[in-house]
Amino acid sequence: MEALLQRLIQLSSNLVERLDNADLEQFDEYMRQREELFKELEQMELPMEQMAVLRLEADRLISMESVIVARMVTLRDEARQQWDKIQQGRRSQARYDSAYGGGDSLFFDAKR
Repeated sequence: MEALLQRLIQLSSNLVERLDNADLEQFDEYMRQREELFKELEQMELPMEQMAVLRLEADRLISMESVIVARMVTLRDEARQQWDKIQQGRRSQARYDSAYGGGDSLFFDAKR
């Protein structure tokens, strides 16, 4: 179990090191690998004495996870703001188009 926990800590610390430059694919890969490691950890059974020893490592992991989650929330909020801007532009364009006949205008030649 300790080896799995160390792999999980290493995975998290690698992401924390490049957190400011991480893209969506890196977050996705992190979450996929993290899920696999947690599945393996859940299958193990340890005595309470060993769990107490690993508690410090788990606390270290939790602190890194909170940093990662905070960054993911920031990125989500930025994406939401950009999406809202796009939607506002679409609504403005739709209002403009509907106010002027939606593009079905006719041109008359006054000379003829």
